Amino acid sequence: MVRIVVMPPFDKEFFGEFINDGRLDLAPHNLFDLVEKLEALAPGFAAIAPARVHFAVDGVLETDWTRELAQAQEVIVLPRVGGG
Repeated sequence: MVRIVVMPPFDKEFFGEFINDGRLDLAPHNLFDLVEKLEALAPGFAAIAPARVHFAVDGVLETDWTRELAQAQEVIVLPRVGGG
């Protein structure tokens, strides 16, 4: 099982009632599956994920949502940061 850490603002915006110490314990196959599981907990999350969410898998930002998570220890759900 992968430990899912949800960072602000998503923790309170979507998952407040489901999170224990900022974490969720889920068993997603990949990041697409993770988004589906998070959507099941908090409808509306999947709609904002592509534009507002980054995922860090074991400390490394991951852009390939098909990456297998079977060996991952932790996925951090964090907001995208714009700049220029």
